[in-house]
Amino acid sequence: MKTRLIMLVIVALWPAVPRAQETVFGLLKNDLQHANEYFASKNYYPALGLYLRVAKKDPGHSVVYLRIARCHFYLKEYSQAIEAYDTYRRRENTLPAEDLFLCAEALTSTGRYADAIARYKEYLQFRPEDQIAFKKIWRLTNIHYLYEDSLHFAMRPVGFNTSYGELCAVPFRSGVMFLSDRKELQMVEKLDGGTNRPFYRIYYSRTTEDSTGVVVFDKPFVVREQVGSRYHAGPFSFYDGGSKVVFAANANGKADEALTLQLYFAEERSGKWLLTSTFPYNNNAYSISDPTITADGKVLFFSSDMRGGFGGKDIYRSELLNGKWTKPQNLGDIVNTAFDEVFPYIHHGKTLYFSSNGHAGMGGLDIFKTELTPSGFQEPQNAGYPLNSHADDFGIVLDSLHTHGYISSNRRSGGFDDDIYEFDMDLQTYPVQLSGKIRFKEHSWSDSSTLQVLANARLLVIDHDRNIQVHEAHSNGDGNFSITIPYFSKYKIRVIGEDREEHIVSLEIPKHRKNYSTYEIVIVKDAFKSAEIHVVK
Repeated sequence: MKTRLIMLVIVALWPAVPRAQETVFGLLKNDLQHANEYFASKNYYPALGLYLRVAKKDPGHSVVYLRIARCHFYLKEYSQAIEAYDTYRRRENTLPAEDLFLCAEALTSTGRYADAIARYKEYLQFRPEDQIAFKKIWRLTNIHYLYEDSLHFAMRPVGFNTSYGELCAVPFRSGVMFLSDRKELQMVEKLDGGTNRPFYRIYYSRTTEDSTGVVVFDKPFVVREQVGSRYHAGPFSFYDGGSKVVFAANANGKADEALTLQLYFAEERSGKWLLTSTFPYNNNAYSISDPTITADGKVLFFSSDMRGGFGGKDIYRSELLNGKWTKPQNLGDIVNTAFDEVFPYIHHGKTLYFSSNGHAGMGGLDIFKTELTPSGFQEPQNAGYPLNSHADDFGIVLDSLHTHGYISSNRRSGGFDDDIYEFDMDLQTYPVQLSGKIRFKEHSWSDSSTLQVLANARLLVIDHDRNIQVHEAHSNGDGNFSITIPYFSKYKIRVIGEDREEHIVSLEIPKHRKNYSTYEIVIVKDAFKSAEIHVVK
């Protein structure tokens, strides 16, 4: 989402110029002047249209291709940016240092890592002191390290994604809230002049679980009683048991004014959300966005391009003391870089997740995490694949157990077509080897001293849902056994002793990874042929 936005109605328009009496040179000059004005105000969509028109009328105007490439880059159209850079390079045999870096970033964001490394190295010939470029080269050269734990993740796109943008899902009560710029039937369509796309609004989808535990999403509907802006609604964060929220939105200015994102607070009263206050450090000169707040509402993190930072957007922190928010404090150069650090998310008040295109990653925005210690934040760690990809990955949220959550990414289609992905993490991988000892006792009321070894027993591992045998093992003379669980499912074990008596043991492998200790199976030889299974720590 852009930080400075122009609202245009129906289509993005730019000033009309009387053409009939002007020379071709005059037309080009006016187009180029207007394009430069749009570019300077970060309205890249209309700027790109004018630059392309100049290039078509004057193909020899090489410098225009640099601006075309930059517009494509900032519109996240990386393949087109690379093509424009290649056009300029064929004409001039080189690229300026800034554009070498942007070209390397675009190549990284399209997964062309070898070409990206070559461009970073060219850039370093101009800027040999740039440590960020060195780190990015090292990261791409050793990209395999970010795939090491990928087997412990499962990720899938949610069912309500569209060809527009869906991002920043937040669990709320019996569903999820998220942002989308999908088109809705309206009398007058409002468009963001910088991207020529609709403004983001808040949507809600109720969720249920099917018989296998998979989350099912109902058709989303727009939250009609939105507080805040009639332009962009931004990311939000609930607190105080879900009864209060802090959110970002455009200040309600005039349609032709540059609009920044600001923070607002609201709370639910009698079933309606009412605006209660604004963040005291809001300022139309810069944007404040991407809020995340601790559960008690005492500590607030956000991203901002306010002056005094390290460059781009930085992450700041503010605390609620004696009913007032403290002056925002920059998290420092451990977290922030000369580029963008955005979409912070605080988990249990001590782990901070955020996205960055300054820290070395897989391309675009990558998700990082850092732990809060008494001495400050630790060195951020890349979250790795599949949470990260060569595209933009951001807007992570996690459940209280740190095993399930959502992220946003444009990895499927690129550009501003962000999608929401649901993921499970720290999953158990298969096959799993379990070992232990099998014993028996004659009666359920006997104490543990009566336990005896069940030697030379057959153990048949049965997939309970499919009712098929998937493994067979035997206990030895001391009752020790080892069995293999081939895949995730519900299981039972048929235990057949030397006396041909059969017993059934229920066995369920947790979905998430854990350190397995020694299992102890206890057979109870009374009328019900029951069995118990214990884990010996």
